[in-house]
Amino acid sequence: MATPEGNTAADEDIAAGNAPAGPLRTLRELPRPVIVLLCAVALNRMGSFLAIFLVLYLTHLGDSPSAAGLALTVYGIGSIAGTFAGGSFTERAGARNTIAASMLLSGVAVGGVAVVNGFAALLALSFAAGALTQAYRPAATTLLAELTPRSRLVTTSAASRLGMNVGSAVGPLLGVWLLTYSYAAVFLVNASVSLVVAVVAWFALPRRGDHAGAGSPQAAAGPGAGAGPPRYRDLLRDHRFLLFLAGMFLTAVAEIQYQSILPLEIRARGLPTAVYGAVVALNGALVIAVELPLTKFIQRLPMRVTIAAGCLLLGGGLGLFGIPAGEWIFFAGTVAWTAGEIISAPSIVAYPATTAPTARLRSRYIGALATCQAAGWAIGPSIGTLAYQHVGSAAWAMCAVLGLAAFAFMWLGVRHDYLPA
Repeated sequence: MATPEGNTAADEDIAAGNAPAGPLRTLRELPRPVIVLLCAVALNRMGSFLAIFLVLYLTHLGDSPSAAGLALTVYGIGSIAGTFAGGSFTERAGARNTIAASMLLSGVAVGGVAVVNGFAALLALSFAAGALTQAYRPAATTLLAELTPRSRLVTTSAASRLGMNVGSAVGPLLGVWLLTYSYAAVFLVNASVSLVVAVVAWFALPRRGDHAGAGSPQAAAGPGAGAGPPRYRDLLRDHRFLLFLAGMFLTAVAEIQYQSILPLEIRARGLPTAVYGAVVALNGALVIAVELPLTKFIQRLPMRVTIAAGCLLLGGGLGLFGIPAGEWIFFAGTVAWTAGEIISAPSIVAYPATTAPTARLRSRYIGALATCQAAGWAIGPSIGTLAYQHVGSAAWAMCAVLGLAAFAFMWLGVRHDYLPA
């Protein structure tokens, strides 16, 4: 497939011989705005506490567990809506403006949770916070793609995931410490972090037109320019990308089962809760320690292979949890599931930006990926717990089947044998 039009100045560097490089060289040579963006993404994840403590906060206020669960569901629905809308806003307003506005308004919404007590108002704020907190994701990924050489996009995507994973590991610990003061302290610090990210984005990230990308003269000059505003209808005509999105949705449904039914499985086998904590910690530690260094080799493999094989391995690893064996099976399954995540995730993040047929559609392709992933994470727990309720440990076979189906969809849908330069 031909390289999408709207190539950045970084893409021209590749044509001049700037070949793929290892992680350390890639990070050293990244443009300053990319470094700022990566740091902002990590800081935002580290300071995101609302979803973690929302249920505890509402029950602390006297609401029932079911009411608190409803609020968390509403937050998840808002997250899906926000990722979908984020792609459209990025194309219309530019990545920098979208990131700054979403973080500013997210700070206001999360701060409102700290001072509002009415349940209806808290539901509205939960939806707003979910939508606004996630609306920046397509914009950040789009800007990352526009500023990074295509041959190094997989490694840069892995660096972004590293920041988010470190933030996810540190954030809950910071939140628990803040909780020793009050819930208000938790949510106000969350709001303050969002406001800091908004200010950093506004002053440190390039405006539309300051770099060659969506909306730039280079992009406008390519094929398809002047064909009207980009629409999601254009994306729906890309049948192979729809297969990729279906594979992503199935992968997300399988992956979220480590949060929804794995604790139930460990408890049913009479094992201590510490085993679950160790399994989750092992997943995070492996991703943080291994993923970025391995991209030196992963980025040289065909994208179809890394994405499809990684999804298959992820589902198969989760499927191992259903084997009646000692607690070692949970650690073996975690290593396999995490290996699938490490192999596939950086390429999955990079793929929409490299396959979008025009630069103006890039943010919508990225937004569609984020939306399908968020939808799988939102729907997956209901599917998994229902299956577990009826068939017990056999529910883990569902993850293996989902991984196999995702492999087929990804193999048929991913266009690139190799990452195009």
